[in-house]
Amino acid sequence: MTSDLEGPTPEERAALDALPRERPPGRVLEERVVRTLRARGVLRRRWPAPVWLAAGLAASLALFAGGFSAGQWTMSRRVADSFRAAQETTARQAAEAVQRTGTAYITALAALARHADSPGNGAVRQGQQAAWAALSAAATELSVLDPNDPVARSVRTILAAYEQPVSERSRARAVLWF
Repeated sequence: MTSDLEGPTPEERAALDALPRERPPGRVLEERVVRTLRARGVLRRRWPAPVWLAAGLAASLALFAGGFSAGQWTMSRRVADSFRAAQETTARQAAEAVQRTGTAYITALAALARHADSPGNGAVRQGQQAAWAALSAAATELSVLDPNDPVARSVRTILAAYEQPVSERSRARAVLWF
């Protein structure tokens, strides 16, 4: 046996050093301390302040609405661009069709003129009437396209006089200058 003054033996020292320095409190102790502090009013449950909650909701709604608006704006621009491109293509196609049709009209009139000397040919008269009707319709559409165009207006005026019955217009042959 040793005296109290000598201190622990090396075996005792090793056993003491092996002991943990702290002992963690159990879960039950922690719950009891928190319950007691809440009962005394020292601890309260923390809820987000209503101001912060409202600000967060407003920010999220603004972010959502901004994203939605940006998407709508981008898509409307794309749709407008595609409509513009489609109209441009359609206008180009219409201009090409007018050119092709005009060329075919002139070619058909030249072929009809080659047969104009045939006596008693009713087909020539029928072709001539169709040509006048097409020319009248074209002049009408030209005046719709550009109401201030003096040539289209003059052609329409002359063709309106031509469409009158034969008894109302002079029987003299008129020359149309364009």
